[in-house]
Amino acid sequence: MTKIPDRFLGFSFSVGDILIELNKELRIINADGAISELGIGASDVKSTLFPDLLDAGERKTFKQITSLIKGTNRIGPVDFYVGKTGSFRKKYSIFFGKLPDDENRIFLVLMSAYRLGHKTVSGSDSDDIKDEKDIFLKKVENILSDNKNQDAHLNITLLETEGNQKIEGERIAQLGSLLNKYSTGGQSAGQLSDNRFAVIHTKEPDGPETEALIRELTKSTGINLKSTTIDTEQDFLSEEDGVRALLFSLQQFADDAEGFDIESLAQGYREIVEDTASKVQNLRTILANGDFSLLYQPIVSLNSRTLHHSEALIRFNDAKLHNLQFETICFAEKVGLIQEFDRATFNLVVEKINQIKIHETPPKIAVNLSGRSLSNKAFLEDLKIRLRDNIEINKFISLEITESAEITNLKQLSDVINDIREMGFKVYLDDFGAGAAGFRYLRELVVDGVKIDGDYIRDALKDEKTRAFLRSIVTLCNDLKIYTIAEWVETDEQADFLKKLGVTFGQGYLFGRPNTGIKLYTS
Repeated sequence: MTKIPDRFLGFSFSVGDILIELNKELRIINADGAISELGIGASDVKSTLFPDLLDAGERKTFKQITSLIKGTNRIGPVDFYVGKTGSFRKKYSIFFGKLPDDENRIFLVLMSAYRLGHKTVSGSDSDDIKDEKDIFLKKVENILSDNKNQDAHLNITLLETEGNQKIEGERIAQLGSLLNKYSTGGQSAGQLSDNRFAVIHTKEPDGPETEALIRELTKSTGINLKSTTIDTEQDFLSEEDGVRALLFSLQQFADDAEGFDIESLAQGYREIVEDTASKVQNLRTILANGDFSLLYQPIVSLNSRTLHHSEALIRFNDAKLHNLQFETICFAEKVGLIQEFDRATFNLVVEKINQIKIHETPPKIAVNLSGRSLSNKAFLEDLKIRLRDNIEINKFISLEITESAEITNLKQLSDVINDIREMGFKVYLDDFGAGAAGFRYLRELVVDGVKIDGDYIRDALKDEKTRAFLRSIVTLCNDLKIYTIAEWVETDEQADFLKKLGVTFGQGYLFGRPNTGIKLYTS
């Protein structure tokens, strides 16, 4: 056997326990490391087909993965039980790779699974499920966006338990492991919700048939599943808007949205996605034509009842969208177009302030920025450039972070917020208290104020528990010297109660509805 250079061995063993080299027939031609752990000696290595070291049920999956390996990609870790006999067989996480200039050799790095601490599926914790869902959707996006470089034709199979049965513990781990082994690259399956799953796999007839997959899953786990399969080779998915529409459909399926269940998708998937793609194109047209304007809603000091600043809100000019403003913005977030709207809104506010500044002192305006936008590094860098270019109006513009649940990198955002505040712009958190992560954001991010979720304001006068939560939020923010803004203030009784509680500002119909002009509020 050809000796592998020590530097390559050192590189491999910094990751794993065993390094194995296979030829195109998947026969071992070199092996280094703790090879005896597999139950084969040095004299047996060259005569061993690696799939013979696997359980019979895992050999097909192993061969599928090796067929997908190119010199430009790597796959893994994928978990297999490896050993010459049952007494030697134990769980390893395997990394697969090839060299760019040699398609006939496959390199495997085997690591004892416990060392990697790799989790094949999440448990029932909702944060874990959300993380896994987001990772899976990103994989789908990457695969479809780079479809021209894919040799294999792929399908996405969606699954849900019969009767919306929630599964946990060992059974969900077993299900996840089986899905991953059927999936492209061995790590292309994901849990989307308590009872919904998805797997990317090779298209028939090259890959496993969907019906066979369902039978195997039911037999192995005892879980009855319904499924439908999406063909990613359909022509309407080759365009960018088609990809966005597919991702939106998968997100809606995960969220159990009306019209996106297994039965509906099975009966009319193409129509559903094409309709969604049409809505995406409509948003693009609105953006391209600038077919929207801004409304301004006053935010008032509860002590003096005078205007402090106004919040800029998008109003779509299309009459069909007049009663769907919020829903349209939510759709833009889900299909990945919110960054363009956030950028356009910021530009309109800057233009408005600069126009007013020519004749008089401008009003203060808060610009909404989505947490999804603020999780995009390119958007953040562009935002900082735009703020620096307009630093002379820093007293008149503040940034309000909405949809904070979409923030994926708090450290990155924290650094940017610090830079923004150093430039003299104020930063607020919207909908504080609406989610469990709010206090974590307040701990990690240095901001000037928070807008308290309107549910607390609406219920505070009639519910003691709500008042207790509201009181704790206000006390914490006051201790941290952070402004508080109460939204949905509609009566003088609410305003007086919030003032006594120590809330700084109020926003709601009591002080003014969104309007086209920016006017000073008077009580």
